[in-house]
Amino acid sequence: MPSSRVDYDAIAERYDSSPHREKSPDPELAAFLAARGSAADVSLLDIACGTGNQLIADRCLAPRARLVGVDGSLGMLRQARRKAADIAWVQGDCAALPFATGGFDFVSCQYAFHHFRDKASMLREAFRVLRGGGRFALYNLSPHDMPDFVYYAYFPQAQDRDHEDFWPPRRIAAGMRAAGFAAVTMKRVHRRYDHHLSDFLATARRRENNSQLLTLSDAAYEAGLRRIERDLAAGEAARRYADHLCFLTVQGDKPVTID
Repeated sequence: MPSSRVDYDAIAERYDSSPHREKSPDPELAAFLAARGSAADVSLLDIACGTGNQLIADRCLAPRARLVGVDGSLGMLRQARRKAADIAWVQGDCAALPFATGGFDFVSCQYAFHHFRDKASMLREAFRVLRGGGRFALYNLSPHDMPDFVYYAYFPQAQDRDHEDFWPPRRIAAGMRAAGFAAVTMKRVHRRYDHHLSDFLATARRRENNSQLLTLSDAAYEAGLRRIERDLAAGEAARRYADHLCFLTVQGDKPVTID
């Protein structure tokens, strides 16, 4: 399924050069494996895997696991294969996964849910490909919980688009329950920090790598750049912004069927 925001084939070559692309091993996967007791025969799937950074980081948690990444962008998958040819990188529609039912123990989706046009089908597919007793973990920003995000202050049209594309946390949880998941839990992590506007301006000028900015009209984008430049020129007191991000984790388990 192509992204509703970004042509990832067009930016695949430079994607990893953008900020914040590095990944650490997934703590939710680590907790799942610890409770399971063994990682030797586990099968892991990352939906919308991009250039593969999360699966590559996760490999240390389960060195003998079967690792599979699926993405709609062939360009992004080419980058992933260059970094880790031993992981299975599969092109496919995330709302109609090209995998057998019940083939994976842990399925993740990292910061991509807002890109999917058919979110309900994607959740149903994540449920379908899990084995009984398996777990699905979805990670995303939660725009509804961070109205003071720096992008929204300078590019207010981005907030309107994000509220269209990102489901609120309760809707995600309800969609997972409707797909069949049990024991659905939500966790929010709020991060607040000062954002220097000169750094933000440099980031905003790299529009081609930023899905928040790519959703904007050219006029709205240029107006936002002018707002940042105006505040930078106003003096030191206006050069820092008290930024706020909310990171959301929603996870659920596939019940074990007893015949």
